[in-house]
Amino acid sequence: MLKKFAIAVMLCAYFDSTCLALAPVRLATRDEEPYGSYQADKSFGGIAVDVIECVFKRLNRPYIITVYPWQRAQMLTEKGEEDGMFPAAATPDRLMWGEASDVIAAQKWIWLLPWDSKLDPLSDEFKRSAKVGAFFGSKRLKTLETENYNVVLKPQSEQQLLVAFMAGRAEAILVGDLAIAEAMKKLNVNPKMFRTVVAQNRPMHVYFSKRFLQAQPDFLAQFNAQIPACR
Repeated sequence: MLKKFAIAVMLCAYFDSTCLALAPVRLATRDEEPYGSYQADKSFGGIAVDVIECVFKRLNRPYIITVYPWQRAQMLTEKGEEDGMFPAAATPDRLMWGEASDVIAAQKWIWLLPWDSKLDPLSDEFKRSAKVGAFFGSKRLKTLETENYNVVLKPQSEQQLLVAFMAGRAEAILVGDLAIAEAMKKLNVNPKMFRTVVAQNRPMHVYFSKRFLQAQPDFLAQFNAQIPACR
């Protein structure tokens, strides 16, 4: 993370020395492929991180990206200790403390089931009795718990969730489509072992805290204006 901040400041200095007077924008994220994860060369990158870096370069603004467990990233942004968090799906409760950017990356929530499962994830019977899971701290897990699904799995990552599901500890899991595809690649798992059912289209955004946006009221419009050139 310090390396990324140093690169952002050097770009700032190259284009406009007055930029150095601006405090860096502090962004919290999580380690989740393909949105942002540690690479073989120890850098941190992914499809969402790439958009963030591109936008800040075009804005000529310094920034810091810090990786946390996802629940902590959300808590720190809500409290205003971080200026924003990404990647995050739009939800009404987040509007209490923040505001979403335009879409920075695609995402669908999908149900993953064994290929021969006869369960219908969209049925009332499934909701009442099927043993399901989602990763801890995710909006998917909160949704399942709020809607009274029979949640039996809540590990710390999509990859851990997949391993537990393959061990038979749940009948279905609610996952992000791109994240679970990356988890399967990493674990050398054949996607044909599973059946998928789309639950919702939930694209990803950056959520900036209201405290930050009140201090910089023009920032979000400026940020959003750069996104099309960076996706």
